Amino acid sequence: MSHDLHRQWIVNLFLALLVGSFSVIASAQTPESATKEETPAAAAKAETQENTEVAPPPPLVEEMTVTATRFERPIDLTPKAVTVVDTQEIHARAMWNVQSILDDVPGLSIQRAGGIDGQPVLRGMSSNDTRVVRFIDGDRFRGRNFLEYSLLDPNEIERIEVIRGPAATLYGSDAMNGLVNVITRRAEGDPMQPFSLTPRLYAVGYSSSNNLGAARLELQGLGNGFDMLVGANYRRAENFESPAGEVLNSDFNTRSLNIRMGYSPTTTRRFEIIAKTMSIDAGRANAPGAPLVTTRQDPLKERHLRIGFTQSQVTSWLQDIESSLYVRKLSSVLRSVTRTAANGNVEYRNTWVIGPVEIGGKLLARSVIGNSVLSYGVDFYDEDAPSFEDDVHIIAPSGATTLFDPRSKRVRDARQRDIGALAHYDFDPSQRWTVSLGGRYDIVSTDISATPAPNEDPALSAVFARNLSARDNALTGSAGLIFRPLAMLHLVGNVSTAFRHPTTGDKSGSGVVGALLTLPEAELKPESSVSYEGGVRLRLHKLNVNATAFRSEYEDLIGFTFLTPTTRKRVNVGKATVTGFEIDGSYAMTNSLAWRFNAANARGTNDLNGRPLPNVPPLNGLVALRHTWPSEMWLELTGRWSLDKNRIDPTQERRTDGYQTLSIYGGTDLARWSPMLKSYRLTVGIDNLTDEEYVNPVTRELIGFPITGTNPLLEPGRSLTINLTAGF
Repeated sequence: MSHDLHRQWIVNLFLALLVGSFSVIASAQTPESATKEETPAAAAKAETQENTEVAPPPPLVEEMTVTATRFERPIDLTPKAVTVVDTQEIHARAMWNVQSILDDVPGLSIQRAGGIDGQPVLRGMSSNDTRVVRFIDGDRFRGRNFLEYSLLDPNEIERIEVIRGPAATLYGSDAMNGLVNVITRRAEGDPMQPFSLTPRLYAVGYSSSNNLGAARLELQGLGNGFDMLVGANYRRAENFESPAGEVLNSDFNTRSLNIRMGYSPTTTRRFEIIAKTMSIDAGRANAPGAPLVTTRQDPLKERHLRIGFTQSQVTSWLQDIESSLYVRKLSSVLRSVTRTAANGNVEYRNTWVIGPVEIGGKLLARSVIGNSVLSYGVDFYDEDAPSFEDDVHIIAPSGATTLFDPRSKRVRDARQRDIGALAHYDFDPSQRWTVSLGGRYDIVSTDISATPAPNEDPALSAVFARNLSARDNALTGSAGLIFRPLAMLHLVGNVSTAFRHPTTGDKSGSGVVGALLTLPEAELKPESSVSYEGGVRLRLHKLNVNATAFRSEYEDLIGFTFLTPTTRKRVNVGKATVTGFEIDGSYAMTNSLAWRFNAANARGTNDLNGRPLPNVPPLNGLVALRHTWPSEMWLELTGRWSLDKNRIDPTQERRTDGYQTLSIYGGTDLARWSPMLKSYRLTVGIDNLTDEEYVNPVTRELIGFPITGTNPLLEPGRSLTINLTAGF
């Protein structure tokens, strides 16, 4: 079947689902609860108490709580577009990396850079450009935007919350297009019981495409007010196979140890300490790729320590407080071999990336008065980024060294601090209305060392001399509204401002990664944006649908300009606009058979020259059909698709063909087979069942090099996944 027929089949299927969905809406009776004048949370509780003989229908207000307002709140009382990836979904996917787990989130694409490396792209913007930020347990971690998701093991995660759209009012700089908050696992059970220690094998997994082996061992302690979870993670994978063959230099090996301990002297108060150490050896398969360029992290290391405190029911006017303080250090050694010189010379380069060292934390509070909720507080981070150091060897084809540049600093040291004060107000006057207002004030300072790097260009030194310090203030705000003319129909609107301060790497960073040279630009200005969102949510007994349209207008957007095909620098490109939509939903055909679907499209334009913004995905989506048996077994067929990407900036990217892939997943609780396995679940899946050869349209490439399996990087081919996971 041709690509055009495949795409037509996908589009027709998706349209058929929508037509069927709206036919259900047309025939639906308005639930009796729509006439009751009560709060949405009360309606959700009452709805779930009905019909206990069979599985209850979805509530009119979803009970799932999220931390999109920095404290937990029902997801349908949050105007922001939020998606939650729960434990079951995490366990159903391959244990390669966290990025693949996020692949089903509406409007989120993965910019793959290897077997373990890659960045999420939301609404046309990438975490690699720090416009989509990553939080861990509510704290900002911003050390290496290119590598941050590589530093997570899927088996240490409880759930992932994704905010699609601006969140700078609550989360500060860089949360311009979205935010990913990873909630890590903690001990399960009642900490007030008698103390006990329980060791176990929590997870073991295998994937055939790269011969992946993964495992996690745990020790849980619980009782006498204490909770403790110690986990040791290990993953090892060879080069992955694409339909076109082996992708060289995509192997990886990770080892990590997580410790999360808490003490609760009372049921309302908890002290916590989290520690982690991780080491990664991995190849980078991104463009132009081996054998032209072979770059390896050998190793990448992370160390962090976090202390926290939470208390509820503090006073009659103060319900919750939460505080944390963390310190984190990264370091890595990059070893590169480059064979791209026209004269055939081979360059060996060792790069020591020292740091950054981050210190950060927060102090937040929540007050609940009647139907009003006020969240407020401060957060901060301090990032100390020393210069990377490297040495260079140029070796002629004869084997003789023609150049040796000993280890030395290549850029200037830099440091950045950000402190922000925030307030967010939610008001639920009745079942029909929810109003959300937020404001935040940030002070950001960046300091670049006055000491030039060795061999620094005099022209660059002159630019730095004028820009050693920068002080910027940012005031951001948001307003959201939910109106429910019917209990089943929610109309949602948002207006938000956001900003992104240039990072230390943007201003002072430079260097060669693979065949790509990036030059610093000390005169960069902060970005800012205004975003408008409007949406509809349908909540029927069998059908849930969320649809959002958005428009984001950017000022002083920072982007790359290429001076040569392999040399670039960051500049403020001026004005840009991104528009698009996202839709997702689920339809329960019967108690055991259900559809879920999503689709998204984004369109980005540089408003000064009319060119498309690069690496913005075309229309893409997912359709899945799941059957669940009463015996705790399930089976799901999932189709993922994308149209051709024809709207491009030809100076930075090439056209990309659309694709359609099929995957199948299934799982069962093993208690039905043996009481000894009552806490274990087995999941089996086959990704890319038809072994489709395709490239994700957001994946970056170097147009100065020919198209190969790594330029742009092909997605993995057919792969069998087997996971065994446990629960206490």
